[in-house]
Amino acid sequence: MSSPFTEEQVQELRTALKRCSPATIEAAVRFRQTGDAEEVPTIVYGIIERHMPPESPMKLADAGDATELIKDLGVDSLTMLEIVLSIEETLGISIENEELRSIRTLGEVKSFIARKLSGGGGDSNGSEELIRHYNREEIVTILPQQPPFLFLDEAMIEDKIIHAKYLVRGDEYFLEGHFKDHPVFPASIVFEALGQAGCLWILESVAGKDVDAKTDVVFASMEEAHFYRRAKPGDLLEMTVEVDRVREPLAIFKGAVKCNGHRVAEVSRLMLAFGAGIAEQAEQLVEARERGFEAPVPASVAGLNGHVEVVKV
Repeated sequence: MSSPFTEEQVQELRTALKRCSPATIEAAVRFRQTGDAEEVPTIVYGIIERHMPPESPMKLADAGDATELIKDLGVDSLTMLEIVLSIEETLGISIENEELRSIRTLGEVKSFIARKLSGGGGDSNGSEELIRHYNREEIVTILPQQPPFLFLDEAMIEDKIIHAKYLVRGDEYFLEGHFKDHPVFPASIVFEALGQAGCLWILESVAGKDVDAKTDVVFASMEEAHFYRRAKPGDLLEMTVEVDRVREPLAIFKGAVKCNGHRVAEVSRLMLAFGAGIAEQAEQLVEARERGFEAPVPASVAGLNGHVEVVKV
């Protein structure tokens, strides 16, 4: 390590990990004294085990690399933050929130920590750092859509592909009248969900901090949209949205929705417009188009080429 680990620091470390197993504590002390990376799995697993809820559906001893922290071990978002803080303090590293979104399984935890300690950062080959996972709580903090009009339960962004899921619960407010005594998830809402996935990608990947999610992302147009199968309560909608082209202020996607392997819907061209004040500028373009483009067209939306339908995402 860069400097000797003093006895005072040893005692502080033991105090910080006092609720962990003796094996975890001793491995942490040895690591801080020697820097031996072979101690790391014992430390990380020990910290995770200390934070696992008593009612966890699986014991850590039975878990493998594919075991998911939230789904399989019952670790919630707040507990995950506690685990990260403890690992940071114990190993002397820093983990950013963006990096956390690429960590879902125990295997990803191990490989990430190994890269971090070796100085490799997010990923040694530059690919895994592009994978970001989002649960519903995280999506709520990013998207302007909020419950009860949020139709993403989880999402994963991998470069220019977004995978997302939504469970049709049956208590959605609009199902009472669509249709009476025979609830059917509206086709329009299915396409809304695809748009929300696209909006998530824009806000996380290209929009920048100067874009207000509530006003600066709008639906521009949708072409070649097809609906193949009705979705009903209990159906898990699995969405795949792929970025086709981005030329600010436009992002063009194609998307598909499946349920139990069966096609539900597809759209070949879903266009979103984004940028500071884009909603107002798009409205100006619509008005100009209605007047035969007699008025000047805002330069930032000239690329819309008249394909604008001002609908907030």
